Amino acid sequence: MGKRLLIPLLFLISCIAIMLVMTIFQLYKEAEKVQRSIFVNEVLIAGETVLDKIDATLKNDTIALSSIHQVSPDSVPVSTVYKKFTNKFLLDSATQRPVGIINTTFDFDKDNTIYAIVDTLYFDTNYLASIQQFDELWGSSNIHEASQAKINKDQTQLVEMDSNDVMLLNRDFLYRIIKEALAEEKISSSFDFALYNAYTAHFVVSPMLVGKEKILQSEYLFKLKNNDKFIAPHYLILYFPSERSIFFQRMSTIVILIVCFIILIVLICGATLTALYRQKRAADVKNDFINNMTHEFKTPISTISLACEAIADKSVNDFDAKMAYASIIKDENVRLQKMVENILLTAQLNKGQLRMNVELVDVRALIEKILNSLSLQVISRGGKISAKLNAKEHNIFADPVHIENIIVNLLENALKYSPGRPFIEIRTRNEGKNLIIEVEDHGIGIAKKETKRIFNEFYRVSQGNRHDTKGFGLGLGYVKKIVSLHHGSVSVKSELGKGSTFIVSLPIKM
Repeated sequence: MGKRLLIPLLFLISCIAIMLVMTIFQLYKEAEKVQRSIFVNEVLIAGETVLDKIDATLKNDTIALSSIHQVSPDSVPVSTVYKKFTNKFLLDSATQRPVGIINTTFDFDKDNTIYAIVDTLYFDTNYLASIQQFDELWGSSNIHEASQAKINKDQTQLVEMDSNDVMLLNRDFLYRIIKEALAEEKISSSFDFALYNAYTAHFVVSPMLVGKEKILQSEYLFKLKNNDKFIAPHYLILYFPSERSIFFQRMSTIVILIVCFIILIVLICGATLTALYRQKRAADVKNDFINNMTHEFKTPISTISLACEAIADKSVNDFDAKMAYASIIKDENVRLQKMVENILLTAQLNKGQLRMNVELVDVRALIEKILNSLSLQVISRGGKISAKLNAKEHNIFADPVHIENIIVNLLENALKYSPGRPFIEIRTRNEGKNLIIEVEDHGIGIAKKETKRIFNEFYRVSQGNRHDTKGFGLGLGYVKKIVSLHHGSVSVKSELGKGSTFIVSLPIKM
């Protein structure tokens, strides 16, 4: 897969993933709107229930007549324990407008006797005309305009609750009835509340969890019902600090499904992008392999072709020269045969068709045999190959052909990637129940980022368009697979420009 196709495909997948996530997010917002509508409706129902309980409480604020003694201010006994004060409007039966105020003081003595002092005040005509209904104050653009209104001191009793009503509608009482009403609507979230006089712009009951400015911005406002104790609009205000968490909790199943779906989309996109990237890399590696293979095959084929032409040339009558050309053809043919065998062997490994002929192998003797055959190549380049075979247990159960191949592969790589005079050392030692074989060179080395990939099939460390180092990139892949089939492991320690050490670990007993 080329870069030109891969990049647009990656862009397309990313766009689809983003669109899916945005669609899911939009569906969540719509679901949240529905939940909010349900929640608001539940709060409104709970609020109406609370208003009914407050109205009933204010109307039932009475004392049995049989226990009350109406007296004048001068006749109040000295043994008074505490007092209550109440102010009620005297309403006109026809218009239901206030025509006066009944101020009552209740004195409770230590014998639970109640003494009432009643003082009725009637409004004159001019004063009565000045009394307003205050129902529309909350709707003003600035809620604090109410506090700027000039209130006549004589009218204060008209717009404020008396002390007895304030005691009845205390914080604990309001909290209890609000919590009960919300519980009936299956709302268990934390809340704050306040009781607010919209005309005087002051709180009868102040909020506890949030500031006064913030609670005044709440949308949950409930106007207390009209009664004969005050005519200014009083509002019960509810506030839910964690309102969105309520919606989130109610939609927990949907949210979990959405999160799982988003994770699934991300994983699928990630897996798709990774697969595409790996495909591209695999295609690049195979292309490199084909290029290398073409180059490697071209050299012996060209050599064979030239040798054949030389033999066929009638002007060449020297028998020794023709035999030399025939020897070249034979050597190059053997080289081609080995290349083909390597490719076929890799194919067998991939298909799992390779059979292992396990027997007892003396690794020390095998290494000495291999060194004898390679020593001439090393010496011819002015180098040196040495061995430190210190393993006491050097007999293992393995396939001798493949064990020889992996050792030859490692030594040939060390020779191949050691420019100039090669200095190679092969070592053996025992580590627990394993035989360790190490091949060290002082060649070009491998960059750290490449060491994890050199055991992959067809992979060769990039060297541009250079072909001076021959090979298909099959050797180390073959080494790793053969070692794995023997239940062992292979690793590398390398530093660029300083050389490499390949370490093979094989179990002594399989």
